Amino acid sequence: MVYCGKPSKGCGQCRSRKIRCDQARPACSQCVRAKRECPGYRDQLSLMFRDESKSVIRKAKAEGKETKRTSPPASSSVPLRSKQSPERIHRKASPEGNSAPTLAFEVGPDVPFDFANDPHFQYALSRISSLDSVPMEVQPAGMTQEDAICYFMQSNSFPGAFWMSDYMANFLKQSAGGPASVRALRASMGAVASAMLCRVRREVSLKEVARKSYGSALELLNSALANPEEAKSNQALGAVVLLAIYEIVVSRAPQDIALWTNHISGATALLELRGPDQLKNEAGLRLFLHLRYQIIISCMQRDARVPDYLLEGTMEILNLRPAEAHGNRLIMIIGRISNLRADIISGVLSDDQEIISQASAIEASLIAWLAALPPVFTYETHTRSRFDYGFENRCRGMTTLDDQYHVYPTLWSFNTWSQYRCARIIISEILLTHIRQMSDASSMRSLSEEFRQHCKTLRSNISRLALDICRSVPYALGAHRPEYDSTMPPPDSYIGGLVLLWPLYIAGTAENSYHPLRRWVVQCLRWVGYTYGLDQALALMDIVAADPGILHGGTDAEIEQSRITDEPVSGVSSSRAAVAIANSASAFNNMSPAARIESI
Repeated sequence: MVYCGKPSKGCGQCRSRKIRCDQARPACSQCVRAKRECPGYRDQLSLMFRDESKSVIRKAKAEGKETKRTSPPASSSVPLRSKQSPERIHRKASPEGNSAPTLAFEVGPDVPFDFANDPHFQYALSRISSLDSVPMEVQPAGMTQEDAICYFMQSNSFPGAFWMSDYMANFLKQSAGGPASVRALRASMGAVASAMLCRVRREVSLKEVARKSYGSALELLNSALANPEEAKSNQALGAVVLLAIYEIVVSRAPQDIALWTNHISGATALLELRGPDQLKNEAGLRLFLHLRYQIIISCMQRDARVPDYLLEGTMEILNLRPAEAHGNRLIMIIGRISNLRADIISGVLSDDQEIISQASAIEASLIAWLAALPPVFTYETHTRSRFDYGFENRCRGMTTLDDQYHVYPTLWSFNTWSQYRCARIIISEILLTHIRQMSDASSMRSLSEEFRQHCKTLRSNISRLALDICRSVPYALGAHRPEYDSTMPPPDSYIGGLVLLWPLYIAGTAENSYHPLRRWVVQCLRWVGYTYGLDQALALMDIVAADPGILHGGTDAEIEQSRITDEPVSGVSSSRAAVAIANSASAFNNMSPAARIESI
């Protein structure tokens, strides 16, 4: 198997006609204008490597026979690898038929398995440049687990990714042996990498490799957890993180999301076992930062309270990393939202007035957080040009909801904005739900006009936040960058799909089932699932499609208001509305039965 360089991304028609292809999807503009059927685009990863084993054997035998016939003197003998025929040097790509495509690229049978010419992998190589050069075992046919791990590392080749940290570079230098936690981490990485590449490349042989590696990782992890010292290691926690990602990759059915939740629960227990000392080293701190939001999402899904130690650790990080204070404060607020939801579901809080009061206080905290946001978080809203034919290609074929999209300074700021919008939608849902319950128990007419206006504002805010989430999707997919950007995951990275799952779920369940935004989110989740090989996106697609939506209730006027409003998300807190609700409800309850009927 040899590395063949970066192949042409154009469609078959444009390559055969030797013209520039804009790579639009589903058909390029050149084929559309010429009224030709566009044959589509080739799998770039499969074209980078070509199995030359049989060809090398055949040519070696042929050259051996030729050597016997000519019998040259020993002094003039030439090594076989230096003997090149025109057939080996020049190979033309064939756009037609089912034969395996080859490239017009000068190669020989001794070309090493090398990613150095791949611009997306150069950063990954630079992060582990301290590693000794160890030859990789290359098997003659199919993709191997080593190939899959290289793909996984390539997908994480951007600054800040834990898997590209110095810790992982040192880990990769270790031998194949070691403690059970180290072997569990290797097996977990092999499992998730093989499962991911199996889906992206449709490489069926890797499916069984992934399954066996997953089983081996579980056995090794259980063995490591039996040792109190190994259970506290970064390797053990890293293995659990990878197993959780594995479930995101392979969990297609909605009920299978519980498997991801189980691994996150295991990681939660390990974080508690590790205690505050885990924040004293860089690898432990990165793992904590990576897991805490995942744990909060899991708590929201299970209607459970966030563990106290998680919020306490976040408070400690506020002092350790003051530059990241805004992100940590937001996590604290989101933790309060999860705890409020858990108290409501468990019955600890049952009074609507008290629930609305607490939710209003959290909403006010979110508004204050937004008001204090530093300029480094400022994003730009771009309008897509109808002449930008390469836009969908940069989005890997995904279309946008409308002609606007957001561009953020960094991936971190994008994540922070997504977390804020999801939190604001959830707290608005809590407010609307219990406002409706109070209105059902009394009467909307008995409540103040200020309260009714605030209901409309909440609905408008939910719609606007959901729209902003959808407009952020192109950024995660790399639509804003015509050139490779080392500060972002590579275009083919699964990270782009992974960071979209929760925001798309929240945005999709905001609107009614007939709303265009809902239909677009369902389409987007389907696309993420098949393009990035993340089966959990397909499970979320089914859940979103069946959800009635936060805005399924209310009057027609309120629904229309939430659709047509073009005002920015309101910063008005619900605290005054909560007081109005309480006063109106109290007045209604003190009325006589006849007065109540008359007010209705």
